[in-house]
Amino acid sequence: MKPWADRRLRTLAMLLAMLLAPLHGPPAMAAGAASGAALDAAGLAPYKARYQVSYRGISGGVLETSLHRGTAQGQWLYESRAFPNLLARVAVSPDARQRSTMDVTQGTVRPQTLVFDDGSDSGVKDVRMTFDWREGRVRGESKGKAFDLAVQPGTQDSTSVQVAMLLELAAGHEPKSFRIQNGARLEEYRYWPEGRATVVTPFGKFETVIWASQRDGSKRVNRVWHAPSLGYVPVQAIQYNKGRPDVQMRLVGLERGSVPAGD
Repeated sequence: MKPWADRRLRTLAMLLAMLLAPLHGPPAMAAGAASGAALDAAGLAPYKARYQVSYRGISGGVLETSLHRGTAQGQWLYESRAFPNLLARVAVSPDARQRSTMDVTQGTVRPQTLVFDDGSDSGVKDVRMTFDWREGRVRGESKGKAFDLAVQPGTQDSTSVQVAMLLELAAGHEPKSFRIQNGARLEEYRYWPEGRATVVTPFGKFETVIWASQRDGSKRVNRVWHAPSLGYVPVQAIQYNKGRPDVQMRLVGLERGSVPAGD
């Protein structure tokens, strides 16, 4: 195999791991209250969505995300898991999981815990974070290194920001930026609208609003096509590197209503 082809295949194999792992800046994926589903007081509804993931036209498998209520009042859980194809399994385990717990009250999202398990025995890429809002600290472990940092009100983790974005759009707001705690690193992301478009996916045809985001200092730009008819659930997302589309996600399935924890 030619060196350039081998590198391309290895990059594809890493694709799903990049989308799951909180330290690699995945495209922001919101999960929303879909029409016909019972809304929580916070304006959310449980759901489960599946996205076909590809890298420069080559399939890497499926990414599944779900949002469901927790056991406490106002608590929500957002979970992601990968179903990599044979090629992507070179780098990502089908046992990889990410879970974020957050409190949602009066349109405000406040992360509580985030756990990323890379599915391997070594757990070298595992990340765990706990937010202590009374003390204004975030504590955890990232890639085997512990951290204990000050955290400002309004800071999100790499998953809770997806729910925060959903609520902003549902309220008719236009967010300008989010602070995101990615393990031991605090990152600033800019957000801006890019108009409307009709998108055709394996799950159907949708009218969408387009939102873009970019981390300060990064050459990558994420664009997400949100469908208002689905409560702003994204139907497509593309990550661009130096203007070239690299990673693409397209909606292939959506279940609305009660989603049990750990399903």
